[in-house]
Amino acid sequence: MSAVCFVTTYPLSRQDLGGSGWVDRRLLPVFAGSADVEVVCVTGPEGEWTERFDGVEVTARAAGDVPLELRGDRLALARIAAGMLVSPEPYLARKFSVFPGWRKAVALLRERAAGRQVVTSGWPGLVLAAAAGVPVAAHVAHNVESTIAVEHSPRPLRMLGEIPRLQRMERRLLRLPAHVFALSRTDAAELSAIALPVPLSATEASDGRTVGFIGKASWPPNARALEVLLGPVHERLSAMGVDVDFVLAGKGTEQFADHPRVVAAGPVAEVADFYARVGLAVVPRFGASTGVSVKVLEAAEFGVPSVLPRSLAEAIDPDGPWLVAETVEEMAEAIRRWHGGGRSVDAVEWARKQDVARTAAVLGAAVGL
Repeated sequence: MSAVCFVTTYPLSRQDLGGSGWVDRRLLPVFAGSADVEVVCVTGPEGEWTERFDGVEVTARAAGDVPLELRGDRLALARIAAGMLVSPEPYLARKFSVFPGWRKAVALLRERAAGRQVVTSGWPGLVLAAAAGVPVAAHVAHNVESTIAVEHSPRPLRMLGEIPRLQRMERRLLRLPAHVFALSRTDAAELSAIALPVPLSATEASDGRTVGFIGKASWPPNARALEVLLGPVHERLSAMGVDVDFVLAGKGTEQFADHPRVVAAGPVAEVADFYARVGLAVVPRFGASTGVSVKVLEAAEFGVPSVLPRSLAEAIDPDGPWLVAETVEEMAEAIRRWHGGGRSVDAVEWARKQDVARTAAVLGAAVGL
């Protein structure tokens, strides 16, 4: 049996930390039953624990003392900025390597990678593997990191040269793995990588009749999306005489509970409870596009189609169960058609085709499964 060391960003059970873990919980079953798999987390509590999900049980380890998010820690940010003055590393690498726990993480990966095929999923894992100097059989790129930096890097980081630093490091690190995959079809073309479909677990279609949005309200792209949905899209629907309700889910969305269309808002204990009420998900994306939207894939698993821009549809599957809309008017029109029963797309059937066997045929070959 093959042996695999799967390097991820944070503990897979921490579903609250973002879409990276969501993707990795769906990629790991590709190796289950065909390989002896263990997980190394770039961040997380020091020690060893067992991760269990979707019939998979794996041992996971982390060295501890490597922070994941530092946006509110001014002292830590100052430490990173000072480190960038004496290092060519970009912020997206220095935010890990400047801390003492990084050396322990490097040593842990060197130890656990011995005799195993290393698979890195996401940028932090690739940065750790490069620092540890271990051979990487396969890397799964979740985004083009430099594209995000061009769009969202704050002015102080730009003044420190974050964008060219990151572009150089990204090009260098992506030459290290034997095989490079990308979740997005468009990213795969840009990175000269292989497009990797995320395996999904389809359920029965939702019979909900509301329009849904799920995501942390404070994240800038989500904040902008909510502003558009609850502002001009709502106003356009009113002008068209469309009487449809909105359900919002995610931390911070409760602040919109008094909006005339919103019938529920705030964090949800289970995403299934959200999708049980929703028949159409709205996933706006503005500016440069990279990666895929976990929320689009998650909605498809629950049989819910999405309204999304063309760039995101092309990144996942141009022929997927989407209602493509670029402008406020097009978003409102897509919602009107769906609400009136004029356009039906089968998200369940599409999700069923995105199975583990399909992904294993692409990724498994890279590690000799």
